[in-house]
Amino acid sequence: MAHRRADVRAINEGIRSELQERGELAQGEENGALTFQTNDGKREFAPGDRIVFLENSRDLGVKNGMLGTVEHVEPDRIVAQLDGRGGESVSIPMDSYQAVDHGYATTIHKNQGATVDRSYVLASGTMDRHLTYVAMTRHRDGVQLYAAQDEVADRQAGRLVEHGAASFEHNPENSDSYYVTLENGKGEQRTIWGVDLERAMAEAAPEIGDRIALQHVGSEPVRLPDGSEVERHSWKVRDAGELTYDQLEKRLSRSGVKETTLDYTRDFAERRGIAETLGVRSEIEMPAERAAGLRVEREHVGDHALDRRSSQKVGVDLGEDLRADPRADLAQDRGDDRQQRPQVAEKQRRGMFDGLRLNAGRGASQELGERPEREGSFRPAPAQDRLAERLRPQSPLEQAVDRYARAYESAHRQRCDGLPVLDAQRRDLSEAGQQLDLARPGARDLMRSALEYDPDMRRSLTELSGRERVGQVIGRLDYERAMQADPNVRADRFIERWQELEGQRQQLRGWQHDAARGKVEGQMQELAKSLERDPQVDSILRNRRQEIGIGQHMRQSEGISHELQQSLTRGRSIGLER
Repeated sequence: MAHRRADVRAINEGIRSELQERGELAQGEENGALTFQTNDGKREFAPGDRIVFLENSRDLGVKNGMLGTVEHVEPDRIVAQLDGRGGESVSIPMDSYQAVDHGYATTIHKNQGATVDRSYVLASGTMDRHLTYVAMTRHRDGVQLYAAQDEVADRQAGRLVEHGAASFEHNPENSDSYYVTLENGKGEQRTIWGVDLERAMAEAAPEIGDRIALQHVGSEPVRLPDGSEVERHSWKVRDAGELTYDQLEKRLSRSGVKETTLDYTRDFAERRGIAETLGVRSEIEMPAERAAGLRVEREHVGDHALDRRSSQKVGVDLGEDLRADPRADLAQDRGDDRQQRPQVAEKQRRGMFDGLRLNAGRGASQELGERPEREGSFRPAPAQDRLAERLRPQSPLEQAVDRYARAYESAHRQRCDGLPVLDAQRRDLSEAGQQLDLARPGARDLMRSALEYDPDMRRSLTELSGRERVGQVIGRLDYERAMQADPNVRADRFIERWQELEGQRQQLRGWQHDAARGKVEGQMQELAKSLERDPQVDSILRNRRQEIGIGQHMRQSEGISHELQQSLTRGRSIGLER
């Protein structure tokens, strides 16, 4: 595993080259290997090659990140045996599905949720503690971490070329100082100047050719002969490997929350297709005809179209949005979201096919005067309308549901793999919930309720994809709205929740559980008060009061809400007397 795609590609090429030299992998068309056009450029595949799938495909039955082994290749297709499918093979039509690459190494993002016997991780300066945690927890038996010294070491480390006393910057007009010249792995030399370097080098006594590092350990005030005071830097000579380990630990333990694209100019320029404009050589190969088509697409849909291909599949029981970002919930309770809605709406991205104009005739169903299906309909569209449905731009609600579904699935898979949900995933889910409310007020609460009571909603979010998932989720939201409109359903849910909390309360008897029992009773108080806003349910519960622990002798003038709150107060008083 590696973080950067350029590193992954280099590892893949290195492994394939070694296998070809050993004669274990064919090379060239004359030996049975064929070159195919993929989404990331031309790739050669041969029988025995490892292959990774980079996009979901229901037709092929593959998912993003799935791995396999090539069985044989044909001019227009690759046949591969999928890992973990009991020998199942898939035939990949390379003219319609080009989201494949060599699979000896993959990015860390692709491996989220995967479990292997042994893993090998290439560390880089672009990683943070979140990526490191994911990479270092993919194994059952063992993991090995590799890092290039020049990647993590600073500019003051390398092979010792020369050192000694000379006029500063070798300018005869300057006063004498001490210098050390180091050379990195690329052959680039750098000279460091400092009076204290002479003492540090004398204490360490390194030899020419040794790999050392100069560590700045502070400074102290020094008075010059002319009476002025300056800061003199103090140095320590360390083994380059030792310092590299320290810097690697700091790098992999850091938080990357405040990073921006300016920290990764090359990666940002490649993704936006402006590498040549900025003078950066792009790592991504793209056919001329595809590049031309991409330029035309940008004129219609903008830069965000390039970001549609990336998605993290990780996982979780998220009925309450993981209680994500309580500050956002607090702002919503205060009504601040009403002030923020115009700004949020302005930031919503345009649809994937905004501006697209199709020169197509009227469909047969429209000629017969049939009305189009409503948004999120369960009924499948006629065959002749499927293409038009795929090209139809998404409504704001569909965009919000799609974003929420992707955020939910990502965190759900993370939790299912026994991993903690990342802070970025929590924020993404919280922001997706806010966008749901913008598109349809109250949709976020409907989503939470559906996740708690409707198993089909969970299956729709985690097992489907694309527009099919969006349509199913919107349908489940409509179903949940209908359920909440039925007072009998609300009464059933109230009784079920009350009995669950009462069971927890009974298990927390004794003074040692006072704090936990108090929290449960607080939830029961809030649940009882909710009946004051729902007189229909209060009326239904009068005939079912025994199910929630209320006796037959009850004043008709008092409501169920008041009786439940009184029962909690009496129970607390009895507990204090005992």
